[in-house]
Amino acid sequence: MEKLGILGVPWMFHEKRQGVALAPYAIRYTGIIGALDKMGNDIIDYHNMAFFTEMEQEAILKSKDMKAITYKAKELRDIVTDIRLENAMPIVFGGDQFISLSTIAGMQANDTEQMVIWVNAHADMEQVLQGDDLCHNVMATVIGRGPEVLETVMNQQFIKGDDICILGTRRIGQKEIDLIKNEKIMHYEMTTIDKMGFSMVTDEIIQWMAKKKGPVHLVLDVDAIDPEFTPGTDFLSQGGIYWREIRYFMKNLALSNQIQAMTFTGINPLNDEKKQNI
Repeated sequence: MEKLGILGVPWMFHEKRQGVALAPYAIRYTGIIGALDKMGNDIIDYHNMAFFTEMEQEAILKSKDMKAITYKAKELRDIVTDIRLENAMPIVFGGDQFISLSTIAGMQANDTEQMVIWVNAHADMEQVLQGDDLCHNVMATVIGRGPEVLETVMNQQFIKGDDICILGTRRIGQKEIDLIKNEKIMHYEMTTIDKMGFSMVTDEIIQWMAKKKGPVHLVLDVDAIDPEFTPGTDFLSQGGIYWREIRYFMKNLALSNQIQAMTFTGINPLNDEKKQNI
C-alpha cells in the first residue's frame, strides 16, 4: 500500500495568468482523491494551501518583490519536506509552474539524492531573471546556474545535471541547449522523440533510472502535451506529446517503483475547452 500526501497550491506569480490559481480545485473536481483511495492507497490529504492575501498579491504581483516571492517559495518547500518526512509520497497539484522549484527543493532537503524527470515544452534553463516569467528560471536554479536570489530556495542543495532528464521540449533557445549539453542533462526534444519513437525514448529513460537507482521526482507541465488534448494551459505549443504517449510513459514509470514525488503544473482551467484537461 502506497502512502500518498496530496497537496494543492492555488498560487500565481504572473498577474495575467490568474486562472492558474484555480487548478487545484479543478483537479479535485475530477474525483481524483476518491480514485486514488479506491486503488488501495493510504491517502493523507493536506488540502489546498490558502490563496495569496491582498498584501501578498500586492508584493508579489504588483511590486515583484523577490523577498516576498522567495518567502512563499520556501514556505511550500518546507511543507513538501514535512510530507516526505512523514513517509508519504508528495503529489502536488498547481497551475503556476514556478511552484515546481519549491517541490524539487523540498524533496532535495536533508541530503536526499533525487533524480528529476522534467516533462515540459520548455527547458526553463534561463540563467537571468525573465521579468514576470519566473518559471523560465526553474531548472537553471535547480542545478545551481540560475539567478542567485532564486537559488536560496534550493538552500545550496543543487541537483547534478546527469541526474536530470528533460522531455518534450520544442523551439527552445540555443543558450539553453548549450547549457543542457554542458551540464550533461539527458534531453529529448520533440524532434528527437519523433525520430526515435516514443517507446524507444521511454525505454532509454527507464534504463537510465535503473542504472542510477535513485528516487525519482516526476514534474509534469501539461504544456508538454499537445494542445489538441490539453488546451487548458497558458502556453500553447503545437507538436507536443500525444495523450496515448504520456499514458504509456506514466505506466512504465509506475512499474519502475522509483517514483517518490510528483508535481503537476501548467493547468489553467479558464482556458480549457469542454473540460478536456480534467
